Amino acid sequence: MSKTTLNWEEAAACRSLDPELFFPVAEENVYATQIAAIRRLCAACPARSRCLEWALTTGEPHGIWAGTTPAERRRLRAARRVSRPTDDPAHLRAREADAA
Repeated sequence: MSKTTLNWEEAAACRSLDPELFFPVAEENVYATQIAAIRRLCAACPARSRCLEWALTTGEPHGIWAGTTPAERRRLRAARRVSRPTDDPAHLRAREADAA
């Protein structure tokens, strides 16, 4: 893991919480109350933007990251694909991560 990754993870508001809280097993409409509580925690987190960027860049398909659900992150990645030129290396990495 890179030093940058460790820094944002160490600053995260969730670092001392049970990771299982961020990986609900039901469909999104079923666990809306749990998501709302996580969103409140993430909204005040100093690492939120870096957490979201990590989840989007790596194509994280599960869990709640930076207060976003998997479906929300899929929409964000799709919006990025539309707005970035196809020869942008970051765009290519995101596309590869989405395909995985």
